Amino acid sequence: MSNELAIVLLVSVVGLTLVIGYRDVIRARPRRVTPTAIAAALSVAIYSANFAFQEYQIETKGAIQEVVAMALCYVSMLLGMSAQYFYKQAERGDKTLSFEPLEFLMPIFASPIVFIPLLTITSDLALTGAFTKGKLMVYLVAFQNGFFWKSFFEQRQKAAEHQSIAH
Repeated sequence: MSNELAIVLLVSVVGLTLVIGYRDVIRARPRRVTPTAIAAALSVAIYSANFAFQEYQIETKGAIQEVVAMALCYVSMLLGMSAQYFYKQAERGDKTLSFEPLEFLMPIFASPIVFIPLLTITSDLALTGAFTKGKLMVYLVAFQNGFFWKSFFEQRQKAAEHQSIAH
C-alpha cells in the first residue's frame, strides 16, 4: 500500500475512533470503553503495519499528476457526500440548514470503502495530466458516488439479505 493510501486509511480510522470515543466514553451512561479501545488498537495497528513493512514496499516513481488526480478524485467524492447531507435537509423542506457533526462525518469515515472503485478507475487512465476530459469525468463520477454513498451500502445490504434468504 502506498503512503498516500495508508494515510487516507489511517485518518479515516482515527476519525472513527474519535467518534466512537465521543459517543461511548463522553456521552454514554454508563461509559463503554471497549469499542473505543478496539478502534484505537486498530489505528495503532494500521500505523505500525504501514511503517514496519515500508522497506518491503515496491513503489513506482510516476508523475506527480497521478497523485494529484487521486487527491482530486477523493476530494470530489467528499464534496458529493457533503452535498448529499445538505440536499437531504433541503428536500425535507427545512427552512434553515442545521449541522449535526456526527451525521455529517459518518459518510466521510466510510469513504475509503466508496473510494476503492474510483481509485481503480483513476489509476487506469493515462498519465497525461490531472485535468484531461477523461479525468474530469472520473471526478464527476466520484462526486456522484459520494452523493449516493448511502445507496451503495443499501444495495450491498439488500444483496446480503437476498443471499441469506436464498440459503
